[in-house]
Amino acid sequence: MPVNFNLVKKPKKDENDIDYEEVEDIDLDDDKPNKHYSSDEAKVKMIRLMGIIVIFVVILLVVLWLASLVNGAKATYEDVELIMKDAAVSYMADHPEYYPKNDGDIVEVPADNLVAEGKMRDLSQYFGEGMCSGKVQVEKAGSDYLYTPYLNCGEEYTTVELYRKIAENNEIVKEGNGLYSTNEGYIFRGENIDNYVKLDNALWRIVKINNDGNVVLILSNGIVNSKPWDNRFNEEKNYEAGLNNYNVSRIKDYLKDVYAGNVEFDDEKVLSDKDRARIVSYSLCVGKRSMDSTSKNNSEECKQKLQDQKLGLLTLSEYLYASLDENCKSANTKSCTNYNYLAIDEEWWLATASTANDYEVFKVDRWGIVQVDTAGTYSQVRPVVYLNSRAMYLGGKGTLQDPYTVK
Repeated sequence: MPVNFNLVKKPKKDENDIDYEEVEDIDLDDDKPNKHYSSDEAKVKMIRLMGIIVIFVVILLVVLWLASLVNGAKATYEDVELIMKDAAVSYMADHPEYYPKNDGDIVEVPADNLVAEGKMRDLSQYFGEGMCSGKVQVEKAGSDYLYTPYLNCGEEYTTVELYRKIAENNEIVKEGNGLYSTNEGYIFRGENIDNYVKLDNALWRIVKINNDGNVVLILSNGIVNSKPWDNRFNEEKNYEAGLNNYNVSRIKDYLKDVYAGNVEFDDEKVLSDKDRARIVSYSLCVGKRSMDSTSKNNSEECKQKLQDQKLGLLTLSEYLYASLDENCKSANTKSCTNYNYLAIDEEWWLATASTANDYEVFKVDRWGIVQVDTAGTYSQVRPVVYLNSRAMYLGGKGTLQDPYTVK
């Protein structure tokens, strides 16, 4: 029996019609990725974004660098002084023939020379055209060289030495507490004196300013560990009473250790490396005198001098002269403790020895009264240093709370 097939003609699709059988369902659930969004395309977009960020950062850095070249005034005066100093060190290394030959000799290097050789930028790029001039002084100090930068920016800023700043801040007086003028320079007298200086590791007091501009400092308080002035065997006393010859004394050897950094003060060395570069050698007056001598001008102490000392001790004359009490006539006078900033609540040695016996030296007791004692006994030590006249003022007013500081 023949089989008949009913053939139905499928209608022709319009080109705009959608063949639903050929299209996959699209899941609109946000938690599932679109199957049509290629992971490769995502990587490309991410790389492009990162590239844009990198380019932006590079451009920003270039802009900031260019701005720093144009606007160097953001650097402080102290910053530029350090730049000048470092530039001079490099400049002198390139020109060893320019180094000063003898101790105390000074060579000046203008800032223009440093700029010309590419050691630093012109000062106009920091402060504006014609605003500042500068130079660096190079001084020979033993085996070292001291580099002192100077900036002159008119009323805005001028580098100033500490000794000049002290003189500016203190009116010269003829009575009462303050700074007095003498033939040798200026000296502080009285009590409640604003003459504190903070070096790197310790606090000091200004004793005087010499005519050469060197500033004489004494440690504000004694080094804690008491020491004998000298404890050698004394024939007359028949024990280690000591000998009062400062030139070969134990106290002189001890001060050498202090300078070398072998002694600590408040858990630090008394002098830092920078401090040692700031101080200069001096002649220490070590002559002897009697208890009842009325001299207060070092005329007796300076009859004998010890040359080239970095650290020393205060003389008896210098202690007596600091007192404003009119009754302070000699070491015998207890009133020398009055109106005297050098009198502190500690017992400490002076450099001066007594002419009465070869084992006796002078010291100041905790009440500020001068005593004669056996050199072999123990007292604290207050070193004295001479700060170089080219030590630059950094800040401070000289008070205990805000002492002078140096660069």
